[in-house]
Amino acid sequence: MSATRPYPSILAVCVAVAIAAPLAGAQMPSVPVIQSGFAASGMTLSMNYGSGTGSSAYALAFGWGPASARFQISGGVGGVRPDTGSTWTGYGLRAAVPLYSGMADRFGLALFGGVGGGRRDTTSIVRIPVGIGAGFRFPFGATRSVAAYATPFFVWSRLSERGARAQGDNTMRGSVAGDLVLTRNIGLTVGYEFGSTGDGLSPGSASGVFGAAVSYAFR
Repeated sequence: MSATRPYPSILAVCVAVAIAAPLAGAQMPSVPVIQSGFAASGMTLSMNYGSGTGSSAYALAFGWGPASARFQISGGVGGVRPDTGSTWTGYGLRAAVPLYSGMADRFGLALFGGVGGGRRDTTSIVRIPVGIGAGFRFPFGATRSVAAYATPFFVWSRLSERGARAQGDNTMRGSVAGDLVLTRNIGLTVGYEFGSTGDGLSPGSASGVFGAAVSYAFR
């Protein structure tokens, strides 16, 4: 793994706490869980938007990695707006560790795990995704790059409500996403999550989830 990255990919988070899916998307409801195959050094802040069946979400997220880019920690907090009812508070936290880098540091694999969910009144959702991000990135010009990646993952979910028995669910999900680094500091990310939807009643159930983010890297 190279310690220097002239064309770092800007990572967007969802509380994703999954920055996917019920927000950080299987982390934070209504934001997709997406993960590139790389880690970026320094601090990155991003504004995130997500939309799934029955709700949408927004979040402020951050990412930090050491100069060696051997790992990255990210997190976020925001609101989840259902089509009916009041807004939930959503949150997410994730750690990612690059496993492999090849093709002159243009292909990467990273392992990640996180926790996130949402809360409103006496009801809460917790989601724990674990998976792998695999992606390619292609630099062009002095400071620009484009990246595409896929994220298969397993997510454990639990819905708790005061006075009722908790519901749990385990599902396999996946997402695809792309990054566009416009300048040394500014990047755009779009992603889409899909996959198993559980039994249709549990907190792990979800249809497709769309997400987008704009990021600023302090470099």
